[in-house]
Amino acid sequence: MEDEVLGDDRLRQMLRDLGRALSAAIGESPQVGRTLRQIREEGYTLYLLVDCKREEEQAAESGVRRARGGEPVFRINGEDLSFLKSIGIDPTRRGRRRVG
Repeated sequence: MEDEVLGDDRLRQMLRDLGRALSAAIGESPQVGRTLRQIREEGYTLYLLVDCKREEEQAAESGVRRARGGEPVFRINGEDLSFLKSIGIDPTRRGRRRVG
Protein backbone atom coordinates (compact mmCIF):
# COMPACT_ATOMS: atom_id res chain seq x y z
CA MET A 1 0.00 0.00 0.00
CA GLU A 2 2.85 2.39 0.86
CA ASP A 3 4.49 1.73 -2.52
CA GLU A 4 1.21 2.64 -4.20
CA VAL A 5 1.07 5.97 -2.34
CA LEU A 6 4.67 6.75 -3.27
CA GLY A 7 3.90 5.81 -6.86
CA ASP A 8 0.86 8.10 -6.86
CA ASP A 9 2.94 11.02 -5.55
CA ARG A 10 5.60 10.40 -8.18
CA LEU A 11 2.95 10.18 -10.91
CA ARG A 12 1.32 13.43 -9.75
CA GLN A 13 4.69 15.16 -9.89
CA MET A 14 5.39 13.83 -13.37
CA LEU A 15 1.96 15.02 -14.55
CA ARG A 16 2.59 18.48 -13.06
CA ASP A 17 5.94 18.58 -14.86
CA LEU A 18 4.24 17.54 -18.07
CA GLY A 19 1.61 20.24 -17.64
CA ARG A 20 4.28 22.90 -17.18
CA ALA A 21 6.22 21.66 -20.20
CA LEU A 22 3.08 21.62 -22.36
CA SER A 23 2.13 25.12 -21.23
CA ALA A 24 5.60 26.40 -22.06
CA ALA A 25 5.61 24.70 -25.48
CA ILE A 26 2.11 25.92 -26.30
CA GLY A 27 2.89 29.43 -25.08
CA GLU A 28 5.76 29.76 -27.56
CA SER A 29 3.43 29.52 -30.56
CA PRO A 30 1.94 32.84 -31.72
CA GLN A 31 -0.79 30.96 -33.61
CA VAL A 32 -1.81 29.08 -30.48
CA GLY A 33 -1.83 32.35 -28.52
CA ARG A 34 -4.12 34.00 -31.08
CA THR A 35 -6.47 31.05 -31.09
CA LEU A 36 -6.62 30.94 -27.29
CA ARG A 37 -7.46 34.66 -27.22
CA GLN A 38 -10.23 34.12 -29.76
CA ILE A 39 -11.66 31.29 -27.67
CA ARG A 40 -11.64 33.49 -24.55
CA GLU A 41 -13.18 36.40 -26.47
CA GLU A 42 -16.05 34.11 -27.46
CA GLY A 43 -16.67 33.53 -23.75
CA TYR A 44 -15.17 30.05 -23.44
CA THR A 45 -12.68 28.71 -20.95
CA LEU A 46 -10.26 26.13 -22.24
CA TYR A 47 -9.25 23.15 -20.11
CA LEU A 48 -6.52 20.72 -21.03
CA LEU A 49 -6.92 17.38 -19.33
CA VAL A 50 -4.06 14.92 -19.21
CA ASP A 51 -5.08 11.51 -17.99
CA CYS A 52 -2.80 8.64 -17.20
CA LYS A 53 -3.56 4.95 -16.75
CA ARG A 54 -1.44 1.86 -16.72
CA GLU A 55 -1.62 -0.01 -20.01
CA GLU A 56 -3.16 -3.06 -18.35
CA GLU A 57 -5.97 -0.97 -16.81
CA GLN A 58 -6.72 0.80 -20.07
CA ALA A 59 -6.80 -2.45 -22.05
CA ALA A 60 -9.10 -4.04 -19.49
CA GLU A 61 -11.49 -1.06 -19.61
CA SER A 62 -11.59 -0.91 -23.40
CA GLY A 63 -11.84 -4.67 -23.84
CA VAL A 64 -8.80 -4.64 -26.12
CA ARG A 65 -6.48 -7.58 -25.68
CA ARG A 66 -2.89 -7.30 -26.71
CA ALA A 67 -0.58 -9.90 -28.18
CA ARG A 68 2.86 -10.43 -26.68
CA GLY A 69 4.40 -7.77 -28.93
CA GLY A 70 1.99 -5.15 -27.60
CA GLU A 71 -0.09 -5.09 -30.79
CA PRO A 72 -3.87 -5.28 -30.34
CA VAL A 73 -5.43 -8.62 -31.11
CA PHE A 74 -7.78 -8.14 -34.08
CA ARG A 75 -11.08 -9.91 -33.67
CA ILE A 76 -14.15 -9.59 -35.87
CA ASN A 77 -17.52 -11.29 -35.63
CA GLY A 78 -19.80 -12.45 -38.45
CA GLU A 79 -22.07 -9.42 -38.20
CA ASP A 80 -19.11 -7.04 -38.54
CA LEU A 81 -17.77 -9.07 -41.46
CA SER A 82 -21.13 -8.99 -43.26
CA PHE A 83 -21.39 -5.23 -42.82
CA LEU A 84 -17.86 -4.59 -44.07
CA LYS A 85 -18.42 -6.79 -47.12
CA SER A 86 -21.71 -4.98 -47.85
CA ILE A 87 -19.81 -1.71 -48.18
CA GLY A 88 -17.09 -3.23 -50.32
CA ILE A 89 -14.48 -4.06 -47.68
CA ASP A 90 -13.29 -7.63 -47.35
CA PRO A 91 -10.81 -7.91 -44.46
CA THR A 92 -10.34 -11.61 -45.18
CA ARG A 93 -8.88 -10.94 -48.63
CA ARG A 94 -5.11 -10.95 -48.87
CA GLY A 95 -3.69 -7.56 -49.75
CA ARG A 96 -2.29 -7.11 -53.23
CA ARG A 97 1.15 -5.68 -53.72
CA ARG A 98 1.27 -2.46 -55.63
CA VAL A 99 3.61 -2.40 -58.54
CA GLY A 100 5.09 0.86 -59.60
